[in-house]
Amino acid sequence: MEWISFFDRQPENGQGIWYYGPMIGVWAGEYNYSPNDPVSPHIMHCHESFGVVDRMDAPWWMPDDGVMVRPQRPTQEYPSDYPS
Repeated sequence: MEWISFFDRQPENGQGIWYYGPMIGVWAGEYNYSPNDPVSPHIMHCHESFGVVDRMDAPWWMPDDGVMVRPQRPTQEYPSDYPS
């Protein structure tokens, strides 16, 4: 499975995903879209520990089919469409 940039395409609200950020590593969680959130509408809730990040912290994602083992991190730390 390939890593997807959060700035190209978002998961479905409530979807189980793997997500990656260079400062946090690879984690399993759930994507939640909250358009009225004053900080960020794109939030990932971690399934492996207590934690919440947004797409700026974790700019890469891939679907979690519930079977796959922890994927290797992407070859690039940030996608080419990451905001500067």
